[in-house]
Amino acid sequence: MKGIVVKNVWEVWSSALSDTECDTIIERARTYSEEDATVGFSDTLRSDLAYRTSSIRWLSTHQEGAIVERIMQLVSASNRNNFGVDIAGLHELQFTEYHETNSGHYDWHHDVWLESARPYARQLSVVVQLSSPVDYEGGAFEFFGIENPAAQFAPRGSVLIFPSFLQHRVLPVSKGTRRSLVTWVEGPNWR
Repeated sequence: MKGIVVKNVWEVWSSALSDTECDTIIERARTYSEEDATVGFSDTLRSDLAYRTSSIRWLSTHQEGAIVERIMQLVSASNRNNFGVDIAGLHELQFTEYHETNSGHYDWHHDVWLESARPYARQLSVVVQLSSPVDYEGGAFEFFGIENPAAQFAPRGSVLIFPSFLQHRVLPVSKGTRRSLVTWVEGPNWR
């Protein structure tokens, strides 16, 4: 299987995960506590419903080794062929649901924490599409100022990989629920 690449800026592995794999991720996620999503990092963490409305569940990377291994197979191939950044491994797994009841969305943001004193930073962001396109309306994933993955990322089980510093957003869901698994692959701080 080969991903769809746009000028080494992002890569989509269309339908990379099977329906069974997607169902397993959703089932595993439901064993974790649900919370309202926030924005910011560490001491700036806050709720901002105008900026982001979704529910999230933090999955344990240690307990979910099969999920981590499957995602890292795609990340390793993508990084080797397209990005070439120094990566160490996956740090967190976030299951996210965007619901029509609150116009679930996430406005423009990037996934790097530039002011962090940590020796590692998010290098690559990964989004796994767990919903079928018939499960929801709206909720499109967009990049700022570059070509968007659009239909290539719509099929259930598709995996989008991109450098964490790219600005992106999720438009409001107008019908149904959009489910995704998001993770960040870390490496030494950006230089």
